[in-house]
Amino acid sequence: MLPLPPKGKLYAGTAEVDLEPELGLVTGDGAPIASGQRTPLYVRALVLANGHTQLALVTLDELGIDRPDALRAAQQVEQATGIAADAVLLACSHTHVAPSMLPTLHTYRQAFNPHWNEETARRERQWVEKVIGKVVKAVSQAQAACAPASLGTVCADLPWLVFNRRRRTKDYGIWTHWMGIPSNQAYGQEGEIDPQLVLLVVRDAQDEPCCLLWNFTGHNSFSFGEEYSADLAYTVQAALDERLGRHLPCFYLAGCSGNTNYHDYLQPIGLEKATEGITSAIMAIHRRACTLPEVRLGYRKMPLQFAQRDVTRNWWKADIAAKMPDWNDYAERELERFRRELQEEETYTADVQVLRLGECGLVALSAEAFVEFGLMIKAQSPFDTTLVVTYANGYAGYVATRKAFLGGSYEVWPTLNARVGREGGYWMVDKAVQLLRQLDGQGGQP
Repeated sequence: MLPLPPKGKLYAGTAEVDLEPELGLVTGDGAPIASGQRTPLYVRALVLANGHTQLALVTLDELGIDRPDALRAAQQVEQATGIAADAVLLACSHTHVAPSMLPTLHTYRQAFNPHWNEETARRERQWVEKVIGKVVKAVSQAQAACAPASLGTVCADLPWLVFNRRRRTKDYGIWTHWMGIPSNQAYGQEGEIDPQLVLLVVRDAQDEPCCLLWNFTGHNSFSFGEEYSADLAYTVQAALDERLGRHLPCFYLAGCSGNTNYHDYLQPIGLEKATEGITSAIMAIHRRACTLPEVRLGYRKMPLQFAQRDVTRNWWKADIAAKMPDWNDYAERELERFRRELQEEETYTADVQVLRLGECGLVALSAEAFVEFGLMIKAQSPFDTTLVVTYANGYAGYVATRKAFLGGSYEVWPTLNARVGREGGYWMVDKAVQLLRQLDGQGGQP
């Protein structure tokens, strides 16, 4: 364990550990088993310490992680490093073609993946245990590498990179963009976008960048084949290294992108265009960050008990039949699972975590949250700069707005572990803002 640095002085350390997945594992969204590897998959860790508090920010090239596994990983980090489990943030990049590690999506795999059986489920469990071990290793290495540092933030607006994928139609309410909207029907987007790219810059004692963390709300869904790929988390890192002429660890913190996508994400050029846009913005602004060597650090974490969504009937049966009829049987199976679990537990638990990083606030949501919730948190935050991170510390499925529940379509159907009803996202916002204000009011020291 690292001795705490002098009071108030920031120390930072990073580590990157290759996950080294074996071939033949089922990929995260239930696609066929992997037969190749397009890019490496990493767990990256940043440890920050200031003599009062230690924090660990961990990014993982995965679709998501279930809450029990995220809790175990944080507890094992605490045992190995002394960093409090509640001060460990575990954020997934939401790449769709990393090995699966979400038991809560097994109903989906059973419905659509011909390779899914007891053996692939057993191998998935082995993979989860391997990933947890690598998380502990990465945080331990990052802690051991801690050295004097400074921290700051800078932002850019990139509205041309993303769009809201839920489309209003003349006769059919709401269709999700990739479903194939009926001809002559689409006339507008249902919701907003968040164009803000937030960049956290960590510099060493020589005032050279030693780590970058970027947060943006585009959906990291580009590859759907049989090769493992980290997609944006890898391509942005590779492009930055090329332009900088050296390797600079770059952490991807996915924003609230449950209803937003990058332009051309379904086209061959989609990943290339998103990579170019993000990389160019980071290169344009990273030198402008004002980094300080004395920063306040803090953390809060709160488990929320959500009322289970109404499963008395399949409220979206007609909507599914009209838009994706091959999901009818799957939705019924998922509802049956929800009903069985409701008999055992009346509530569904998900976490809200908040970190203070100097004069910046960071909120982590355990869900595939709509962009509107991120905007609400930013608008009410007491910090000048606030990052909102999703797919973090668990996976509660899509968390949608009241408007979305009225309009229907894919994101509000009782599928993909979507357990939270239409009020849940607003409760997440309220609790996140409450925790941010606690950290701001108490100087950031727990």
